[in-house]
Amino acid sequence: MKMHSERIPGAKKKSSATQKRYLVPAVKRAFAILDTLNQSSFGLTVQEVSKIHKIPYSTAFYLLETMLESGYAQRNDDSKKYILGYKLFAFRDGSAAKNTLNLRAIAFPILEELTEITGLTGHLAILEKSEAVYIEKSETSGFIRLNTWVGERKMLHCTGVGKALLMHLPPAEIRRILEPVVLTARTERTIVTIDALIKNLAEAGERGYAVDDAEDESEGRGIAAAVWGGDGKVVASMGLAGTLNQLDLRRIEGLGKLIKNYALTLSGRLGYLPENRLTDTPKTATVSSKDGHSLTRLV
Repeated sequence: MKMHSERIPGAKKKSSATQKRYLVPAVKRAFAILDTLNQSSFGLTVQEVSKIHKIPYSTAFYLLETMLESGYAQRNDDSKKYILGYKLFAFRDGSAAKNTLNLRAIAFPILEELTEITGLTGHLAILEKSEAVYIEKSETSGFIRLNTWVGERKMLHCTGVGKALLMHLPPAEIRRILEPVVLTARTERTIVTIDALIKNLAEAGERGYAVDDAEDESEGRGIAAAVWGGDGKVVASMGLAGTLNQLDLRRIEGLGKLIKNYALTLSGRLGYLPENRLTDTPKTATVSSKDGHSLTRLV
């Protein structure tokens, strides 16, 4: 197998003309494919991986099947799409910081209830540098499940949970956080300029919930609200996500009110008591349940 080389620590430095890098191309390519699967909530087919990485179909197939055999990828026999495997999930399950354990414990029953009444996947995320990190998740019992996990990092500018973490901050702070970030166009609907994003965030903050309308994944939508701590600062965001069919545009307003109220409920349990905000928030929210019926929940 042909190998490239990289300087070994402690070895004598070679001239730039003769310095080598120790890299195995096939292994590097396999890690690149894992990174791509990491970015997809719905998985990828062999053909899609082949196109994205500009490699032959057979090469993509052999690499994915090797990952499958080793436990680093899983394949849906119906859709033929590959997602990250159980071994990677095991690595990530222990990655949440210890100081989030109390928040996770309080939030999980609320997330579970949201998932039960809406049929959508629930997420709790925190801000870490210039990314949103999932620290809790509630899974649906239906056939369609999102390939997300505790510890996964998401972009701020194109996800519901990411926008919810930013939408109550002043523009100068938003610019500071996103300064080192390229606003990547994940889909044709992604907002890729800071000015347009700040306008979108202002609108989201005004109504109390943020929307990812096929901006991160062309096949999915998300909606989220901010979670406040006892000190009056945003400590997390709570979101719901699903496919375009699951999270139909007609459900957005009702789900927005619902997630806003449940996020405020969680905030209250964390010691947040903003009297002026609570008076502006409806005591109930009406939302279409997963079986299509209207449902009003007290919060």
